Amino acid sequence: MSAALETATVPAITTEDDISEDFPHIKADQCLFLTLPSGNVKQITLKPDTKIPLGKFGTFKANALIGQPFGLTYQILNNSGDIKPVRNTALEDIESTEANNREIFDSKDAQKLTHEDIEKMKREFPDEADEESIIKKIIESHSSFEKKTEWSKAKYVQRKKKKFSKEFTPMRPTLYSVAEYFFERNPEKIGFLRVDTLAQILNFANVHAEARYLVVDDTQGLLISAVAERMGGYGQIMGIHDGLSSNYDVLRYHNFSKRVLDTISTLPWTMVDKDEPTSDGWVEFTEEEFEALTDREKINYTRRRKTVKRIEAARAILNEGGFDGLIVASQYLPMSILDRLLPFVAGSRPVVIYNINKEVLIDAFLHMRSSNEYVGVQMTESWLRRYQVLPGRTHPEMTTSAGGGYILSAYRTFDTPNPHLEASKSEEQSEAKKAKTSE
Repeated sequence: MSAALETATVPAITTEDDISEDFPHIKADQCLFLTLPSGNVKQITLKPDTKIPLGKFGTFKANALIGQPFGLTYQILNNSGDIKPVRNTALEDIESTEANNREIFDSKDAQKLTHEDIEKMKREFPDEADEESIIKKIIESHSSFEKKTEWSKAKYVQRKKKKFSKEFTPMRPTLYSVAEYFFERNPEKIGFLRVDTLAQILNFANVHAEARYLVVDDTQGLLISAVAERMGGYGQIMGIHDGLSSNYDVLRYHNFSKRVLDTISTLPWTMVDKDEPTSDGWVEFTEEEFEALTDREKINYTRRRKTVKRIEAARAILNEGGFDGLIVASQYLPMSILDRLLPFVAGSRPVVIYNINKEVLIDAFLHMRSSNEYVGVQMTESWLRRYQVLPGRTHPEMTTSAGGGYILSAYRTFDTPNPHLEASKSEEQSEAKKAKTSE
């Protein structure tokens, strides 16, 4: 087993990348994102011969999705978990009228159907549930519906569809969808790294295939995942992390192939120093000594040996140096990271540091500006405004995130004299000396 594969923090479920497929299809044991009628996103692992629960929306059979293309919308037909594809409906333009909502006062009395009536209708359609019929009856029983504007009617119908529809759409995990998923549900896990900020980091770092990158990732693998997806399995990534083993949990959501995972190596901070021993007290056993061990001792020895060999291989990669960039999203102070890792970065290569707080980057920014080891030093703040884009209803969203963090970027240089410039100065000094002597 190669050292790179041993460092992979998630198992590879496939040996081929679905990027080579014209239309990627769903495979067993993959991670999927399901878009629900409510607008929420549910993450699942598609285990064969199981049923996937979707809460109030129902349950469906996992086998029905295996081998199907991504992006189709399915309807849950019955309590047995049978599903069928349904046609996606496009939102149409809404004709503007002179109606307004001035005289409408929505209250519980406006809806004639009670909760018990709605539950009874739902029980009447246990199989082939026709939510459109239920929604239609709810609309007919609403005394103020016809008084609403066309815009209000459309919004009311959409709210009811979100509540009663039993449709879902399996989506292929991509860097964008994974980043959005965690930013909405658990932003602390990924260091509040917003998707637009992540895109800028990749741009500033000039991440591309057939390159080598040094990555300090405290976003539980989101940054490593972004670099790996951009490189597509061509190149080398060295991840520096706390503890003996890395915690790159986000990697498993991407369904990366073995070829992509093989490009990722990891190394603990304590092993960055080349003078630090790989493992205290480690002794390589001979074949005879190994056979003399008990079964339990053999398991422990084999596990420790793999760890030692993995660290030795990773340290060899790090000590080669000449990395094409340093990318940092860490809890540690930037200067402490730069002092230890900058020597491994090649000249004219980018150094990119992200933090949600500007104050953390100030000292490093001032140091870079005054140092001869960096050029093109800049610190930028990410800002994003989302828009609702619908026919006749395009406008900025009412709420947005307060900030996307800050990015400190620069290029590493070597503070060495220019040999051509030095030769020119030497010639000028020699000619000046000759001229003075002749006088």
